[in-house]
Amino acid sequence: MPRPPRTLLETVTANSRPQPAIPAVLVLLLCGLLAGAAVKSGSGSFAAWALTAGLLASCGLAVAAGFCSVFPTLAWIGLAWLLFGSAVPELALHTRVALGVGTFIAVAMTLVQVWRVRTGRFVPTITEDSPEQS
Repeated sequence: MPRPPRTLLETVTANSRPQPAIPAVLVLLLCGLLAGAAVKSGSGSFAAWALTAGLLASCGLAVAAGFCSVFPTLAWIGLAWLLFGSAVPELALHTRVALGVGTFIAVAMTLVQVWRVRTGRFVPTITEDSPEQS
């Protein structure tokens, strides 16, 4: 039977579910495979534009998943900067802008979700197995 979280630990874990982040993380990892080709082939290449589109798409997926958990947006920020942070000077301008805009939007979504939880606009549920079900 679903119920709202009762303790601080339950609230934190219920709002940090990793499952919604899977699509965003997969798209971002695929973008990581394009990074080397995008840097070598220049800013006007298909690889560079595909990397930019992939960053924006994965950020969009993380923001969409961020309506039910703070984990997707935080995971996107961490993984994006882990994958591309050291290569920022070599990336095309449009890719750097996409990375910056994506980071800004992911941080904003994280803050919005925290605000939603704190004000009670979003209440996650915890499912407990009843003794009859087990």
